[in-house]
Amino acid sequence: MRILDGACRKWRANFHTHTTESDGSKTPEAAMALYRGMGYDILALTDHRMVTRPERVPEGLLLIPGIEMDFFHQGQVVHLVGVGMDASIEEKYRLCKTPRQAIAAVKRLGGRTLLAHPAWSLNTPAYMASLKGLWGAEVWNSVSTLPLNAIRADSSSLLDVTAAQGMVLNLFANDDTHQYDSELGAGWNMIQAEELTIPAVLEAVDQGRFYATQGPEIHDLILENGRLSITCSPASAIIFYSNQAWVGGRSHMGNGLTKAEYTIESRDAFVRVQVMDARGRSAWTSPVAIRRD
Repeated sequence: MRILDGACRKWRANFHTHTTESDGSKTPEAAMALYRGMGYDILALTDHRMVTRPERVPEGLLLIPGIEMDFFHQGQVVHLVGVGMDASIEEKYRLCKTPRQAIAAVKRLGGRTLLAHPAWSLNTPAYMASLKGLWGAEVWNSVSTLPLNAIRADSSSLLDVTAAQGMVLNLFANDDTHQYDSELGAGWNMIQAEELTIPAVLEAVDQGRFYATQGPEIHDLILENGRLSITCSPASAIIFYSNQAWVGGRSHMGNGLTKAEYTIESRDAFVRVQVMDARGRSAWTSPVAIRRD
């Protein structure tokens, strides 16, 4: 099974952005122009508790409707990013008492919901595993680290534990920009969609044909004959993660690595890959669920 194909076009996307319609420092028009100028093809404006609807969208930019919904629990907060639904989600969200109800509401309107910055939010793996119907979660959230926050941008370990408990989630990297400062463009997603339309983009992510990144590129990802193989831009480390605490041969280190392979173990329920370049920047695949017929 070829999950990612290096010969296919991939589109650059950010699914978590704020504007002056809520607590961001740029207007929707300025934000869209800025992202398009940075080479983004896909953008969701996810202002808090509302769907921002600008009148004009820059040529070449696919704007996906978005909203950020928040809930508060003892010891943790839950921020959900909804994308791809219509503006009626604003009213539906106000009627939701729980995150599960909000996830269901977005789904009924044809959208998808991802969990924002779980490490920053202090979300527990057990709680995340209870949120059925999630599209995925942010493995990287650029605003959730220095200089604006404590160092909680990377949620990969939490999401591994969640996957080991049976909730295997797609992994996204978003910048969640508010101030349009150092966090801007520091994490994004590359989506292998057949065309630049909302249905094609959502379907591509549904099928796992994308990766999250801070800069490194992933070209091919292939699961075949009991092996998961990857090709990528030059890397200093290529690491395979699974639900097992110890497996030999899953960490590859060197100068200018462009490929690696992992043999699936009998107890592996999922495997994901992290590519790290010489500057310490990472790219992440989503976990690949291992099916044994």
